[in-house]
Amino acid sequence: MANTVTLPPSVIKRLEKISAASRRTPESIVKQAVADRRDYEEWVLEQIDAGLADIKAGRVYSDKEFWEKIGVTKHERKKAA
Repeated sequence: MANTVTLPPSVIKRLEKISAASRRTPESIVKQAVADRRDYEEWVLEQIDAGLADIKAGRVYSDKEFWEKIGVTKHERKKAA
């Protein structure tokens, strides 16, 4: 399946510069960039779903428990703000 995406001239120029330096085609650079972003977005959605499942199952910390767990005292929190 082939799709067409219109890119601004400034992006095309940057792609051509990267392409010349890397000896990869602009198309292969774009394909890799899209695949990388897709993988990242899928990972984010998985993490969100896992977090929501934890909440639903009651696997949560109160704010006090959270700060204790990471070793930050109340005094240190006020100081940082």
